[in-house]
Amino acid sequence: MMNHWLVLWIAAAIFAGCAGSSRFVVPEPPPDDQKVVPVPHSREINLAADNVSKIGTMQIKNLFDISRHGRAIFNKPKEAMNVDAFDEVYNSSWFTNRNGLAQMNIADFSRGPDQSSGPDTGNVWTIVAAKTQGVTPGFNIRDSRDQQYVIKFDPAGYPELATGAEVVSTKLFHAAGFNVPENYLVKFDPAILRIGNEVKFTDKQGQKRFMNEDDLAKILAKIQKLPNGRIRAVASKYLPGKPMGAFFYTGIRKDDLNDVIPHQHRRELRGLRWIAGWLNHFDTKANNSLDMYDPAGYVKHYLIDFGSTLGSQGNEPMPPEIGREGIVDPPQVAKVIGTLGIYKRPWERDIEIKYPSIGYFVSADFRPEKYKYIMPNPAFGNATNRDSYWGAKIVMSFTDEQIRSAVAQGQYSNPEAAEYLARIIIERRDIVGKYWFDRMAPLDRFALQQNSDGAQMLHFDDLAIDTRLADATNTRYQITVERDAAIV
Repeated sequence: MMNHWLVLWIAAAIFAGCAGSSRFVVPEPPPDDQKVVPVPHSREINLAADNVSKIGTMQIKNLFDISRHGRAIFNKPKEAMNVDAFDEVYNSSWFTNRNGLAQMNIADFSRGPDQSSGPDTGNVWTIVAAKTQGVTPGFNIRDSRDQQYVIKFDPAGYPELATGAEVVSTKLFHAAGFNVPENYLVKFDPAILRIGNEVKFTDKQGQKRFMNEDDLAKILAKIQKLPNGRIRAVASKYLPGKPMGAFFYTGIRKDDLNDVIPHQHRRELRGLRWIAGWLNHFDTKANNSLDMYDPAGYVKHYLIDFGSTLGSQGNEPMPPEIGREGIVDPPQVAKVIGTLGIYKRPWERDIEIKYPSIGYFVSADFRPEKYKYIMPNPAFGNATNRDSYWGAKIVMSFTDEQIRSAVAQGQYSNPEAAEYLARIIIERRDIVGKYWFDRMAPLDRFALQQNSDGAQMLHFDDLAIDTRLADATNTRYQITVERDAAIV
């Protein structure tokens, strides 16, 4: 039998009609962060310095943070600063409530952030920039409609891997409420590519020069072609406005006058921990985010680059240690050193990649509470039970139909591979939901309604029952109502 212990902080006036103070205080809404502000300065992220800060400076600071330890001892964590009376997030330049509050219809869900049909593949694409470093090349192009896109490809030998992951995850993160780019799957004839004027290029010798036709031919030779000679890619549309650089998961952006809530205390960034873990988005470093000075005159905050999610690491299938070990993981290192290398990590074994288009993505040993990101994330580290439950609620808001719709947008050529991916996403969803719905009363959508006899009735939904993680016949509730610190 499942017992849900529910403590309702309800003002005495609601039930007794009398005066007196209530222990529940309706929180003040945060300031409007979509007001017109001056253009901030664009900034570059020093990724190495940011990594050192997260694995060194930040950890030492937390170690000597007496107030933080005190709050932990007395179970009084610092809660998120941008929630309403129902513990939901206000819409802002960071987040828009979508599927979590009102289930999206399949048409809107499948469309996601897309505002068009993507780039024109029937006319010339002019290359305006080229990415030649790294395992997978890429271009920035301008199409015949004068729209610009970043063109991303799959790694050699793994068709559909990174492009499918990028599009599927884009749909899911958008429906969750985050700002994301318009990412379109395209299949284009390489003959439409033209090199623009003075496109900067870095060759194998590290020499910077202008790109020529031989350079383009060498890049195209490395890209896997479809049987008809066309190339499958993701076209990521340039975001509207002016790029301002990445955002950090701690502190504020001082030159953005709207940015007043420390990022580590934003509910949507704390709760992202459970949404990202669900989708194997292990790399939530600052460089996978982008601030844009929106044409409306304020800074808008985006999550970008989802090619390394699900079973894809972008340039190869996801290694099995991802999510199980951080880039610096002292406990694992100690085990290896302490046993003189005899200790073998559970994932140090041969793995089978059944579907090259999906990569390594499993649910059997998924433990969301133990999921490790490549770098410590200060917002995730500050997540409280309330933040985590909120994130789990959003994960559980996705129906099987919606998940299969998102997977369909990946346009996988093997139906078995597509069905496998959908099944694993669904199973991981339920694991996240069960973990938190077993620890927090999953009751939501409270409403007081007056019966015909004038009595007030409290109505609510049990999300565990609604999502079939619990059975109504075996569920009981104990409700404790407090007024002025006294139990009624």
